[in-house]
Amino acid sequence: MEVFDMVEEITIWADTKKSAKVVENFPANTTSIDLSDRRIASLDPEIFKEFPKLEVLTLSGNEISSIDLTYIGEAENLVELSLNANEIDIIDLSPLSGLENLTHLGLSFNRLKTVNLGPLSKCKSLKALHLYDNKIDSIDLMPLVKCKKLRNLTLQNNPLKTLDITALFRCKTLVQFGIDDEVKLTADKKYKDKKIPYGLKGFKSRIEWI
Repeated sequence: MEVFDMVEEITIWADTKKSAKVVENFPANTTSIDLSDRRIASLDPEIFKEFPKLEVLTLSGNEISSIDLTYIGEAENLVELSLNANEIDIIDLSPLSGLENLTHLGLSFNRLKTVNLGPLSKCKSLKALHLYDNKIDSIDLMPLVKCKKLRNLTLQNNPLKTLDITALFRCKTLVQFGIDDEVKLTADKKYKDKKIPYGLKGFKSRIEWI
């Protein structure tokens, strides 16, 4: 007689702004959790430690204004984290510093005014970082020099006036860089005659060398 192993299911509870309940069940061994477009305003992130094989977590298209990434940062197999299209105005990325497999981080369409990218310097596999459509008026890109696999960085539709892109000259794999036309770009003059990453070639004439 064939015996089937029963896979435990974990229930995720969340709340909307109107206190309605959002209830979803996922197998404990799942590698992907998609909770996008559920009008979620709050949930207890501690639940995510119950999914040891989690690789993809999507919370996009909700109404989340703040989220503690501590337990998400313990998902050591996490490859993709999407928090796009929420109402997040502040976020601490420190818990993500131990995610060596993280390749994609989406924070676009939020209300972020500032983001400390420092913790991402330890995310050696990071390939895509999306920050477009926020309220960011200044940002230090220097931590990204440690992200040797970075291919895509998007910063469009932010109230940036100037941006130092010196760090991006050390991101040799960069193939796409999104920034608004009116943003003044600056870079260290020592890179003026260096080989430029493909993603910056279309911006070279805009750079003010300092």
